[in-house]
This record gives sequence, structure tokens and C-alpha cells, in this order.
Amino acid sequence: MADLTYLANADLAGGTDTFYALAKQYFTANGSTVVDAPAQGQTIEGILADLASRGALQETVNIVCRATGLGALAMPLTLADQAAGRGFANAEDVENALSKKSLVPPGQAIVDDTTRLVLYGGDLGRSMNLMLLLSGLFGNPGELLAPRRLSVFMLDGSNVLYRQAQTWTRVSKAPLVPEGANEPAGGWAAFRTQFVSDVSARFAPIAAEAGDAGGTQLTAQLTTAANSATLALAPSFFFEAGFDIGPSATQTTQQVAVGLPSMPNGDPVTAAAASPTEVDDTALVTPVSGTDAFAADVAQTRYEIRVVMLAQLIDQEVPIAEGPAYARVTSSQGLAGSLGPGSGGGSGSGASDLQLITAELVANGVPQAQIDELFADVPPEAAPDDANADAAGDSPDAVPIAGDPDFPMPEVDVS
Repeated sequence: MADLTYLANADLAGGTDTFYALAKQYFTANGSTVVDAPAQGQTIEGILADLASRGALQETVNIVCRATGLGALAMPLTLADQAAGRGFANAEDVENALSKKSLVPPGQAIVDDTTRLVLYGGDLGRSMNLMLLLSGLFGNPGELLAPRRLSVFMLDGSNVLYRQAQTWTRVSKAPLVPEGANEPAGGWAAFRTQFVSDVSARFAPIAAEAGDAGGTQLTAQLTTAANSATLALAPSFFFEAGFDIGPSATQTTQQVAVGLPSMPNGDPVTAAAASPTEVDDTALVTPVSGTDAFAADVAQTRYEIRVVMLAQLIDQEVPIAEGPAYARVTSSQGLAGSLGPGSGGGSGSGASDLQLITAELVANGVPQAQIDELFADVPPEAAPDDANADAAGDSPDAVPIAGDPDFPMPEVDVS
């Protein structure tokens, strides 16, 4: 059976952004059945309904959804959210839908423990919490994979490549390019200089921990990446994302904005970067909240939250498997390795049960010291030899997923 690929949206007519057009070309060329988004854009509710209507067990379901920069899906959860003007779905939205059972999974006849669900585009693999919640929303497929970094589709001659990018995020108090302009206020050169200065200051402490002169190396890397970057897709580019805030039934727009809770673009980072050149958004979480909102019009009837990322493409094939490029959760016996459409290299998961249990505990706020204490008595032989397992084609044992009664999580006191 051919892969089934859902596009979360379509490119604006006449615009220069061709993310979804290139994605469609990429998956079509690799034999996937592509489901275009409705005219108003796709929703998770729409995908679940379409899956249920197909009446056949799916082997691989792909969802193509561009990055938000906010650790969220760049599409609304429900049709009601969409009608209300909401353009994204975060972990809280998915958790609420699961607790209220407001969305119906496709069912075991459509998605079961042999089904693989793969996300493309957004950097949701930095949030194990969101991945676990999404897996539950889709009925706990055998495997769910999500990219750890912003991912793009780009032309190489007549072919389309799938690539990831290192990114460095900064909260913005204004649109990067004012309406009606074609460059930032003050010009690109001034913006690049200020952006590198701001981001270097944020990331420098982590870079210093990663190696001697780490801050200097990081600043040099950022300066090189920013040197020719604009909003156009290129080896390095700027990416702006955000969302509008409107009034509710009982609050003004300003009151809604002020009351927004913190929304980080990933789980708390506990592992140090291996070197200063690897210090990026995977090593430092960037949260946004109501304090970052700004009035988008003189009358203050609309507020926005925006972030700007500097992105530098990694010119390597992206293996769709657990590793530096993708994060993975499973709800059943591990599936055989997936290369993904047009992707080279990579065997199955490289993560052990303990690694994924640890990731879920971290996602739920358990301090690393308590996790270390919990697993202190685990014998060394319990850890798999990844190299030997890959060589033999072994699959890892099933790993626990939230709400799966067959794989209860260990109880940890976090009080």
C-alpha cells in the first residue's frame, strides 16, 4: 500500500513561498498518495475523519506541516478552532482533546500497532510530551516520528530534497518586515548585526559549556549564517513565525494576550551540546508568553506574538528514524526501520526503552537527579548495544506511551 500524505495547507497564490508545492512534488515522486488541504486549510480533526473514511489499515501516514517556531503544529486542532481564527495547535490543546474525548481516533481497523505516523516540516521532535499526546490522539500507532529541527523541501535541479536546518530563535516585538516593505526597518545589514548580537548573548553560556572559546565560535558561526540571509529559502535564511490574538467572549484582546501562559518551543534541555557548533535551538528552549505580545494595530484590537529564527541548512540526507534528525515514540513492538520517501540511510530506532522512559519523565517535569536515582540500579546489560542491534536488524522492545495500561510508567515522587 502506498504511503498516505496529508498537506496541512497550501502556498499563497502568487507568493514566493513554495513549501507545500515542493512537498507535494516530493511525495508524489516517491509514490505517495497525497491529500491536498481543503481551501481553508487542514485540521487534525479533518485528518482523523479522512482516515476513518478510508476503511483500510494504513501502513504509513505522513503529515506535512511547516514549523511554527513555538513548539506547536501549524494547523488548528478542530474545525471550530479554525472557524475561530486559530492557526495552530499546541500540547495543551491536544491534552484537552484527549481528556474531553472530543476527537475520535480512526480506530484499530485504520491505525494499529503496525502503522507508522511521520511528521515532516515542524520541529515537534523537541517535545516528547507533544509527541506522546499526538500519538494518543491518533489511537496509538505502532510508531510516531517527528523532526527535531525545522525541515524544508528544496529544489535540486528537477528533484526535490528534504533537508533539516540548525536554527537560533529570538522573540520579536514587531514583524520582521513591516507591511508593504521588502526588508526590515533599517535594512538587512543592520538587522543581521543586531540579530547576531541578541542571539549570541542568549546562547553564549551554553556554547561556553560546550568548549573553550565556545562563545567566540558560536558568534562566528551566526555571523557567517546571517551574512546573506533574507526571508528567501537559501543555504541560510530567516524564518518568521507567530500568531494573532483576538478577543474572547468575556475578555478584550489585551486581556487575552496578557493572560497567555508560557509556551516553550521544546522540552527542558538536559543534555549538553557536544561542541559549540551544535549549540542551537535543540540546546536551548525559547518560551513565549503574554509578556511577549504586542499591539498589531493602533486601536489595539489585535495583538501578536512573533519569533524570528536564523536557519542554516544541513546538507545531508534526513534518515526518518530515531537519531539526531528524528525523535520517536512507540506503543507496541518496534517496527522495522523506515528510510522514508527519498531518504537515505538509517535503520530502525536507535533508542532504548530507558531512553524513551527518561524522555517522557523529563517532558513531565521530573528533575534529572530523580531520574538518575530511579535508574541507578539498572544493570549495564539492560542497555542495548545499538550497533549490534542495527547490524542484526533487531527491533527494540515496546516502550510505554501515555495512557497505555499494558506499559505503566514508574511512579516518581516529584513533590
